[in-house]
Amino acid sequence: MSVDAVVVNYNSGRFVFDCLASLKAQTRPLHRIWVVDNASRDGSLERLRTIDGIELIENPSNAGFAVANNQAIREAVGHHILCCNPDVVVARDFLERCLPVFDCDPLVGMVTGKILRFDHRTIDSTGQFLSSSRWPCERGYGKCDEGQYDRDEYVFSACGACVLYRREMVQRVRDKGDFFDPEFFTFYEDLDVGWRAHRAGWRAYYVHDARAYHYRGGSSGSGRFAFTRKSPIVRFHILKNRYLTIMKNDRPAAFVQHLPAILARDVALLGYTTLTSPSVLWRLARFLLEKGVEAVSRRPPRVR
Repeated sequence: MSVDAVVVNYNSGRFVFDCLASLKAQTRPLHRIWVVDNASRDGSLERLRTIDGIELIENPSNAGFAVANNQAIREAVGHHILCCNPDVVVARDFLERCLPVFDCDPLVGMVTGKILRFDHRTIDSTGQFLSSSRWPCERGYGKCDEGQYDRDEYVFSACGACVLYRREMVQRVRDKGDFFDPEFFTFYEDLDVGWRAHRAGWRAYYVHDARAYHYRGGSSGSGRFAFTRKSPIVRFHILKNRYLTIMKNDRPAAFVQHLPAILARDVALLGYTTLTSPSVLWRLARFLLEKGVEAVSRRPPRVR
């Protein structure tokens, strides 16, 4: 089973070279390592040009996480695709521990491992779940690893920082030819993909002894979904992608059932945005008026 790896770099020179070194050191060698650079200005692009053993795609501007990943995924030919954030270091046996899962269950479309912070003690993710408020929840996030998640099991989805996808699933759940929705730019892409795959009958699996280490924020400047610490443009993308994900994937009955929790979350998000950056709301409203109907029309058929 051949594996291609995909790493998107944007001013991540502090981390990306350690990431690439860990990919090259895998006990199950990778077929190819694709690096997509989104017009980095920290000197990392120039250094990447000198690295042997990678396929480098250079974008003239910052195309965003989703578009850049799609560029490499279209070029990849491996049976599986490992998507890695540049601020992630994977253990040498990560692939060796994850790959057998695909043989055990033909419906497994993605496999994730125990993702820890760089201190090797704090949990970053042990699988992704969907809260009743439609917020992506990284299981164990911020907790001390005490073996409480040392059991291999099915999960709802996988954190996009480090996830191994089955190529067949990638091809089958593509939306207008793209695996990651290019409208997303950044944030929520992994939940959208996981939810879309779940609706199509695919499963996600967590392997507890497949380890990866995530700086968390090394590629985006701050922690995941720390909404109040984000810039107005990032808050716009978080809100936009939240509503696109719901419109594209949620079932009407489930949405109504969980409406109180959804509204409670939105009151907090939109209330804070109204007070701090009201222009974001106008931009969000214009976008959803333009794209909302299209998003609903792109809902994949549910088979489970």
